[in-house]
Amino acid sequence: MFVGVIERFGSKLARTMQDPIERLFRSVEHGQMSRGAVLDHVPLPADRTGGLGTTTYAEWCYTIGIFQSLIFHNLPKRPVRMLDVGCGAGRLYLAAKPYLTGDDRYLGIDVNPEFVARCRRLYPAANVEFRHTEASNGYYAAGVELGPKPWPLADGAHNLVTALSVWTHLREEDWRFYLREVSRVLAPGGRAIISFFITDDLYRPEAKSSRTSDFYPQPENKWIFDTSAYGSAHWTCPSWASVPEVAIAVDKQTFDAEVAAAGLTVDRYLPGQWKDQPGFFFQDVVVFAKP
Repeated sequence: MFVGVIERFGSKLARTMQDPIERLFRSVEHGQMSRGAVLDHVPLPADRTGGLGTTTYAEWCYTIGIFQSLIFHNLPKRPVRMLDVGCGAGRLYLAAKPYLTGDDRYLGIDVNPEFVARCRRLYPAANVEFRHTEASNGYYAAGVELGPKPWPLADGAHNLVTALSVWTHLREEDWRFYLREVSRVLAPGGRAIISFFITDDLYRPEAKSSRTSDFYPQPENKWIFDTSAYGSAHWTCPSWASVPEVAIAVDKQTFDAEVAAAGLTVDRYLPGQWKDQPGFFFQDVVVFAKP
């Protein structure tokens, strides 16, 4: 209850108070837990900032649980060679951690060197690496003017690729370029698990109102993609976004065409709750296969 009250303040003072209160809460909670040992590794508030939706302990638990299941059902044959694109503060590393043996390898990459340094400190392990990769992004790497750059990774080097809320922040040319990078570094038979905003037949902006959604604690009409992202005909953002990369969606027809052009196939398409209907996760999640 107290953590919820503090989070609603949204001030620097509230965030300062959140850390000691959460320490106390988690020390008491630990004695009652009988599942989910990986949750002991969830960072405390000061180390959790890593983008939108990464602040609260509850959302970390929610995200880790969902993606732990999805990763389990898409584990490749060992040894696992996992690439986590836009690793942020390490949520998907913790989701994958229970399945990684000594012969497996995890590599997390991110455009933010602070996130990378933090993950190196929080998650030391011989088979785990975090690496800074340069790229430009109006939201996560403002002021960096590089354009899309190939990842310094070998073709076919990974048999599992993950990306949580990365393509939802990419403009058209970057979205297309990096999807092809996924295909390039993914070994034949490998899987990629990536989240998106996809405006498909389930997306009905005319039905969204100002009331709080039944599926997430925000007004329904917050998630209306009604503005072209940098003049694109197929990539859009909400009109409230300070820069388009805050949240970018792509239409389903274009999505399908780009997936085919990248040499990938869709193994599972899991619509998200942002469309104000029952969904797998908040964003749309797609499992790709590399033929």
